[in-house]
Parts: sequence; C-alpha cells; structure tokens
Amino acid sequence: MSSSKNILILLMAFLLLPFTDFAQAKPSDSTTIFTETIFQPFLTDAFKIKDNPAIKDTNKIIPELKYNFLNKQVPVTFDIDLIKPAKIKGEPLVKLYRGYAKVGFGTNATPLAEIYYNSKRSKTLSYGFAAKHFSSRGIASNDYSSFSDNELNVFGKHFTKEFTLYGTMGYTRNVNHYYGFSDQNAAVIINDDDIRQELDKFNIAFSLTRNFTDTSQFDYNFDVGYHNINDLFQVSENHFEVDGKLSKYHKNELYAIGVEMNYNKLINPLDQGNNLILGLNPHISTSTNKWQFQVGIGLYLNSYPDTKFHFYPKAEFKYNVVEHIIIPYVGIRGGLIGNNLNNFYQENPFINTQLLETQNSNQKYDVYGGIRGSLSSKITFNASFSQQKVEGMPLYVKDFNNLIENKFVLVYDTVKFSKITGELAYQKLEKFKILLGANYYSYNPRNEIKVWHKPDLKISLSGIYDLSDKIIVRADFFYFSKQYAKVLTTQITNNTITFLEESKELDGVIDINLGLEYRYTKKLSAFIQFNNITSSAYKKWDDYPTQKFGVLGGLTYSF
Repeated sequence: MSSSKNILILLMAFLLLPFTDFAQAKPSDSTTIFTETIFQPFLTDAFKIKDNPAIKDTNKIIPELKYNFLNKQVPVTFDIDLIKPAKIKGEPLVKLYRGYAKVGFGTNATPLAEIYYNSKRSKTLSYGFAAKHFSSRGIASNDYSSFSDNELNVFGKHFTKEFTLYGTMGYTRNVNHYYGFSDQNAAVIINDDDIRQELDKFNIAFSLTRNFTDTSQFDYNFDVGYHNINDLFQVSENHFEVDGKLSKYHKNELYAIGVEMNYNKLINPLDQGNNLILGLNPHISTSTNKWQFQVGIGLYLNSYPDTKFHFYPKAEFKYNVVEHIIIPYVGIRGGLIGNNLNNFYQENPFINTQLLETQNSNQKYDVYGGIRGSLSSKITFNASFSQQKVEGMPLYVKDFNNLIENKFVLVYDTVKFSKITGELAYQKLEKFKILLGANYYSYNPRNEIKVWHKPDLKISLSGIYDLSDKIIVRADFFYFSKQYAKVLTTQITNNTITFLEESKELDGVIDINLGLEYRYTKKLSAFIQFNNITSSAYKKWDDYPTQKFGVLGGLTYSF
C-alpha cells in the first residue's frame, strides 16, 4: 500500500515539473505549502437534446386514399322449429237437443201445449219453429170470461264473416170476450158471440247486422218489420217500421246516425187516415277509462193528427267512480212514440177497436239521473230518478156510449210525472238468482182528474233456485198499489140531467206465484205451477176480475 502511494507522488511531481520551472521564474513566497488528497473522479450529468429533426417543405402533398367495397351477399338459411299452438281446455260443450215439447192441464179447463224445434250447432246457419196453445174457460162464476191464445213462428239466421242475417215469420190468433159488465146488464147478452173478439195477426221481420271486427270500417245494423191485423168487427191494421244505425270510429270518438220510419194504417169507422213518423238521430260518443259522454239530437216528423216537425236534445254522461262498482250517470232525451192497435191490444185486450184512434205520443223531455254498480261479485244494483213530460199519453176509460159499458176507449192527455226506480239483483253461479224491482210514479195530468188505470207503485220480486240440476223452484211476487177508473154519474137539477166525471178507486193487487219442476232425466221432467196463491179477486181493469187460485201441471220432453 505504501509503495503505491510513493509511485503516485512521483508521477504527480513529474507532471508538475514544467509549472515548477515557471513558478521559479517569479519570486515566490517565503512559505510554500503542499497539500495531498485522494483523487476522486466524477462525470457531469448528460442532457438529452429534445428537438426532433424536421424537414420544412413548402410543397406539401397529402395523398388521397380511396376505399373500395366488394358487395356480395352471403347466403343465410333459417331452420324454423315448429311450435304447437297453446290450447285452453275448456268445459265440454253441452249436448243440444233439436226439439222441446211441453204439455199441461190446469184448473178452469186450462190446457197448455208448446213445441220448439231448432237446428243444432252450425257456423253458417240456424233455423227452427215454435208453436204454442194456451186457453182457459176463465172465471168459474163467469160464463163469458174464456180466452184462447195460439201462436206459430218460423225463424232462421245466416252467419257470414262480415254480417248476420235474421228473418222470422209468424201467425197469432187471440180470442177473448168482453165480460166486464154488471150483473144487471148480463140479461142484454143473448150468447157469448155478441161479446166475442178475435184478432188474427200475420207478421214478418228481417234484420241485418254487421259483425263488427274492425274499428276503421263502418258498422251498421238495420231492422225491418211488418204486421197485418184483422178482427171480428171489420177492423184491420197495416203497420210497417224500419230502424237502422250507421256508425264509424274516428280516433277516440264514435260518430253515428240513426234512422227511424214508422208507418201505420188503421182501418175502422173513424177513418183517421195514415200515420207516419220519420226520425233522424245523429250523435257522437267519446270515452276514457273513467267516463263516457254522448251528445246528439233527435229530428222527427209526425204526420198525425197534424204534420209537425219536432226537435229533441239527447245527451248522457257516465262517470266510473270505482271501476265497475259505482257508476253515476245523468242525461236528457225525448222523441215520438208510435202507437198502434197491436200495442194497445197487448196491454188491454178489452179495447173497442171500432172507436180506436192511434195518435202518437210526444215525449217532450225525459231528464234522468242515477247510479248503478255492484256491491260484490254477486250483487248488482241500479237506482234512478227521472222527470218526464208526455203529450198525448194514452189512457183507458170505459166506453160510456155502449149500453153495457164493457169496452174501453182511449183518451189522450198531457201528463207530467216523476219516476223513481230501484233494482237489486243477486246471483250465485247458475244455482240461485233473485231480482227485486220497484217503481214509484207521481202523475200530474193536465185535463183528466186522474191518470186512469196507472198505479203509483209497482213492486216485483222474482227468484229461481236450482237444486243439483234436479229440482227447480221458481217464485214470483207482484204488488200494484191502488189505481183509479173513470166513471160517469148523473145529477138532476131543475129537470136537467148533468153528467159528472168522477174517479173510482180500485184496490191494490197482490199476486204470488210458485212453480216446481222435477227433472227425472235430462230429457224428461214434470212441473206444477200455483197461480195467485192468495186467491185475491183483484181487478186490473175496471169490472174485469181475474182468476183466483189456480193450478197447472204437466210434462216436458226434449228430443
């Protein structure tokens, strides 16, 4: 280690020898100091040149790139796996029978016979016929109260994809007697042919209905009907009517127009002429999930007794407070009501056809409102109130010009009235059904003392109970409050006879009926019907008592 150190000192002295000579040329300090240290070599940091070389060219050329695509379709195939459609297995179809027959017999010599025949299921055609006979000797204490009703109808229905065509043709023969006279007038009658009435009616009707499947197309339906009636007093009636409707949806609105035509020609000694009604009913309906609104007008032309033009506003609003549970509604309507012999006879068969005048009724307005809905899945209800005014309301009064006063004629009066209606229905499957209904009227006639033969209160209760599809029980209860009939009284003053119009009160009506049916097999069953169980001798029409308690029983058979 010391030898290496000595060599290094000699080397340094050799290197510094030239500088020593130069220093000796100058005067030197008297003191010379030599310092020896260990040599420590080092390198300085290197710094990278960051500038990149660049070529400054004034003529810059940008190449234009072009791309070419080869259009070629690659063939692709799809292999579809067939999926069987889902099927809902429903209840098996009920077996249908082509025919049904019903025969029975009851008290007061009351035979009953009915037969119905209909084709079975078909996608294109349905047809059949029905015949019925029902007659009775009538009230046991009255030899003139017998009646007979006979009816025969044939019908058919044709189905296509776009529409349904229905047609029917029938013949009806009704026989009754004007037995509503007092005992003192019975001596005037020689035989029952003197008070016998018979109406023979032939009717035919057609209807065309489009099977509505597309809301973008027009929907339509038309009904055409005709009947001819003849009776024993050389009175006849020809009645023809058309009722149609054309409608189409546009967005959320339904635009519709209805047409009516009602023509009636009654031939009797009054010779009143033709009776024609023409009607046009355009209206618009719109609805949402909560409410429904319909507004329109009724334009009518009435030819009898005077040719007049009538205008009626029509509107209805429904609001769904709770879906399908509480639905209040309010509306206004009106129109012409065509009256004819057929309608009058169905309501009162003791009318005097020779003195009948078929004047139409003008319902000036009917403002109504109510609420309907359901209390549960089994109970539904409806309650409503209406205020109406009817010009030319037909009322039945006795024909006082007739010696025995056993027929009714019509008087027409303007009547304002209020009506309150309530309905309550309960149904548990197909086993038990019950329906309660009530109507209350408050009449205000303009000319007559009372609204003749129209009770203020009507209540009905009907029910059916099916016990294991073996025993069927049916019950009906009816109540009509008191009503009034028009009578004439004479007053003699100073040898002068004056006729006074007064009202005669008729008692209320309570009628209870009960029916039982026992199904021995699916084809054969037996039935029994009890009518007027309370055996009340009420009068629906003045001097016309009805039958008291009666029983009717028989058999039914399907084939």
